[in-house]
This record gives sequence, C-alpha cells and structure tokens, in this order.
Amino acid sequence: MYGVSKITSEQDIMLVTFPEIDAGCTAAAAVLQYFSDAGVIVDMISQTAPRAASVSFSFTCSSRYFAPVMRIIAEGHKNITVSPLISSGYVKINLFGEEMVTSCGVCAKALAALAAHQIDVTLITTSDLDISLLIHQENEDAALQALKEAFVL
Repeated sequence: MYGVSKITSEQDIMLVTFPEIDAGCTAAAAVLQYFSDAGVIVDMISQTAPRAASVSFSFTCSSRYFAPVMRIIAEGHKNITVSPLISSGYVKINLFGEEMVTSCGVCAKALAALAAHQIDVTLITTSDLDISLLIHQENEDAALQALKEAFVL
C-alpha cells in the first residue's frame, strides 16, 4: 500500500498549455473564467515559477471540450495573447490514499515505477491525498500495472 489505497484512470484527456502568460493571478484567473463561462470543466491546473514577468500555465480537460476550447482561443480574449499548445490522447492516472499525508516518497515511488517501464509523465499535480499523473493513452495498461505492483494493490 505504501500510502496509496486506490489507483484509477480517466481516458480521453486533452492538455492545454499557455507557454507564456503574465505572471500573477489576473491573467490565469481570466483565462480560467473564459473556459468556465463556456462550460469547460478543467482539471490538473499547473503553473511554473515566474520567469521575469511570465509563467507557463497548463490545465487538462476532457477531449469532448475540444470545440469550445478552440472557440475561446479563436475569439482572442485580451488575456490570451499567445497561442496555446493543445494536444490530446492522454490518460490521467490518479493515486489516492488517506495515508499520503503522513507518507514520504510516494511520488518518487510512482515515478520510479513508471520510469522502469519507460513511461513518460507529461504533467503532475498533487494534493495531500492524491497524485495525478498525465501520461500518453497508449501507456495506460502498462502504467496501471506498474503502479499497482509498486504499491502492492
């Protein structure tokens, strides 16, 4: 178990990355609001540390939102000043465990298990109780098997 009590996966995930938006909360909040107003449910929100006055900002959503995502980008909102990178064909793997909050090395163990099978991780987000890993869809079965073995599930 090692801090993880359940592993799940969600298929058909799309990654949207704005490689450079203004640092601070204003631009990210506005971008997320545009997608919210269009009914797009976002997940796995990630931001890099600032570099000068900008950050890289990413989120995932179901690929079923492709049309509204493209519409929002085409509308050219003032906070979307750079074209985002959009890719699909991902799976979100979620590791959950109430013991994670007091366990060391859970993410390291997960990444080592995936690395041993040459499975790359595109995006990682965490909370006290879970770790979400975005991987290419063709690696889903191997990733789930490797993680279940690593965490004895």
